[in-house]
Amino acid sequence: MKRSIRWLCPALFLFFLIGLIWFLHLFVQVDSRMTYISWDSSARIMEDGSEEPLSFDATSNASGISGTYRFKGTLPENLGNGSLVFETAGLSITLDLEGRTIWQSHAAAIDGSASMSQAEIPLSAGTSGELTMTCEILDNTQMMFPPLVRFFPEYLETMETTAFANLTAFPAGAAALALALVFGIFLLGLAQKRPDFSLLPLMLALFGLILFQLVRANGIYFLPHTLYNILGRRETGFCVLAFLLIYLLMNRRQRFWKYLGIAAGWSAAAFLLCFLVSAAMGSYLADYVTQGLIPQLSAGIYEGLLYWLSLWLSLTCAVISAFGAFRSFLEQTLKTQRLQMENKSISDNYRFLKERSEERSKIYHEIRHQLTALDCLCQKQDYAALKDQLDRMLREQYTGSQSFFTKNPTVNTILQDAFTKAGQYGISFQTSVNLPEHLHFPDTDLCALLMNMLDNALEAAAKAEPLQKRYLSFKMKISGEYLAVECENSFSGELKKDRKGRLLTTKPDASAHGFGCARMEEITRKYQGLIAFDTKGGTIFQVKALLLLPD
Repeated sequence: MKRSIRWLCPALFLFFLIGLIWFLHLFVQVDSRMTYISWDSSARIMEDGSEEPLSFDATSNASGISGTYRFKGTLPENLGNGSLVFETAGLSITLDLEGRTIWQSHAAAIDGSASMSQAEIPLSAGTSGELTMTCEILDNTQMMFPPLVRFFPEYLETMETTAFANLTAFPAGAAALALALVFGIFLLGLAQKRPDFSLLPLMLALFGLILFQLVRANGIYFLPHTLYNILGRRETGFCVLAFLLIYLLMNRRQRFWKYLGIAAGWSAAAFLLCFLVSAAMGSYLADYVTQGLIPQLSAGIYEGLLYWLSLWLSLTCAVISAFGAFRSFLEQTLKTQRLQMENKSISDNYRFLKERSEERSKIYHEIRHQLTALDCLCQKQDYAALKDQLDRMLREQYTGSQSFFTKNPTVNTILQDAFTKAGQYGISFQTSVNLPEHLHFPDTDLCALLMNMLDNALEAAAKAEPLQKRYLSFKMKISGEYLAVECENSFSGELKKDRKGRLLTTKPDASAHGFGCARMEEITRKYQGLIAFDTKGGTIFQVKALLLLPD
């Protein structure tokens, strides 16, 4: 079930992205098309009113033509709302639809103008019939002849302008959102004093993608000409690739490349699936690849492919960075919660051990009183043998009740508990502790350090074979301005380490264990100290720690 969910979640996320892209694609694709009206016949009207049939291969603005001409064509059926559009500059035009005049104009050409005047005639849906255009050439130096009549569906120009703007804005907007996300992750790391400087080239790459798309498509309309020429250069795309390469070189972690490989595999599969579906339906994606992208690559034009690959890589890296930040935050939160629970457990254990020690001391104290009374009675009766036996009982009881290791009550209580557990596991327990009665360490820190150290040692020693070689040696003393702790124990010889040499838990559920060593390292760092883990002869594990004594 767990493995199925690990595959199902990426698949659902991928299908969600495909659905989202498909939905946004609806706003960059215009299904309506402009329709050209073909002239079925054309003739020149002579001075006597007769007509001389002519044939024009194409519309042009060539000069040298004069006179009056008549063109006839058919307006297609089933047209929607829209407009007939044609150029009128340099022509006197009369347009009839089914014998009814719907347009008349007399337009001169304007010298130096870069465009021509146009006619736009609104038509309602379902309008059809024969079109007849009579035009007289007024100025053959600037005209469109024969007139190029076309039908524009209603809002076509607005839709095309909006679709073109969306085609530019959607990728740029995605890059902008990714840039904001990556910048936020960088600031979060900076606030936690763990900045990820590899995110800087990724941010520059995303900014370059925003510039590349917006400036190249729309910059000429909104930016000063000089700035447009600088930002719209082709080198911008190569700068994006350079920044991405730097980012990849700075992220050589195995986990990152694993995620990137998974994302690449899923993306390639999704693209192939979408391409096959598009090819079967005859939609935009297949046409773009086969008729746009591949011919561009064949002609040595790589800008389109590089842009989309750079955008995919940048967005994927941004998602991986966000996932890494979320995972790190989650792991830190879980670690903090576990440490809080561990501290609470240690405090509770310490209180329990202390209470049990006090109760045991009271019992032993009472027993000693009873033995003393018996001893007095024995002295009165002169029973020598009984006296010896009672002496032996008294000594044994005194020795057994002692388990005394140091004057410091916290350390003594912890060692008493470890001594009891060692006896249960058949572990030889040796100590050398020389401490004052009071240490200025908080009991929570001292308990966490010693309990983790001794619990790990007892657990490892209990697994050592043969039984005769199970031992634990513990030493603790004040050395100058430091508290020195040393713990040695026998172990089975099995150790697990990560790639940086740090110890890992050997328990099956690694996510729920393995915090003992990390907790000891945290406490030693807190008191400006050091801790070292080592082995001797392959069967002895050793821990040494130094902690600066608090003032």
